[in-house]
Amino acid sequence: MNCKSVQSRLSAYLDRELGGDELLQMRAHMSVCRECRCEAEGLRVLKSLLGGIHCPEPPEDLQQKLTANMLRQRYEEPRKIVRVSALMFAGVTACSMLATLLVLNYGVSRHLSQTAARGGNGQSQIAIDGPFGGDGFGNAPILSAANFGPR
Repeated sequence: MNCKSVQSRLSAYLDRELGGDELLQMRAHMSVCRECRCEAEGLRVLKSLLGGIHCPEPPEDLQQKLTANMLRQRYEEPRKIVRVSALMFAGVTACSMLATLLVLNYGVSRHLSQTAARGGNGQSQIAIDGPFGGDGFGNAPILSAANFGPR
């Protein structure tokens, strides 16, 4: 036996779980190998220290507390997800509405500038008062392509 195989079986050796031949081979190796003897002694001390530790008993109502906590989390989590999903949906909807209005306003402003460049035919005032072009009283558009174009 070599050191690696002996050290991998030390716990079984100390717990007296090895058969006759393997037990004799382990003893023979440790009689000549100081490193494996030290490893076995260290493991023996560790096992005796761990064996003397008192393990505390859990409280009697631990099971009920854990079950109640799991049930509470199970039924509260989906509500939080629904709230977040509704807020995200509202935000996405608002952003898409704003983008649509900007694109439509840009198109109306572009149409008006092309109409004015061709000499105008009296329809520019109607287009400005349209649903996306002005305030309905003949005033200029609130959002205009001129505000967003290159300078």
